[in-house]
Amino acid sequence: MLDSKTRYQIHEWLAEHFSFIQYPQPRAFPLDNRPTGLRRWWMNRPRMPVAMAMIPPPLMLFIPVIGVYLSIAYLVFLFVYFKRT
Repeated sequence: MLDSKTRYQIHEWLAEHFSFIQYPQPRAFPLDNRPTGLRRWWMNRPRMPVAMAMIPPPLMLFIPVIGVYLSIAYLVFLFVYFKRT
């Protein structure tokens, strides 16, 4: 899949060479370069209550067959969640 810059350049080239194709809208980028969207939401995520961090992994061990894997996955998620950059 082509990235947005390449698609924009292709669209510009087509608009220059074919009269029935309109020019694309100008690309606008924020000047402050702060993260937006999901990345901003992840950076500003709320603190997780301690009970939500400590209670589910042991309870997941009681789920037959996949409980151990769920517990390990939840612990990995906690390490990722509580890592602040």
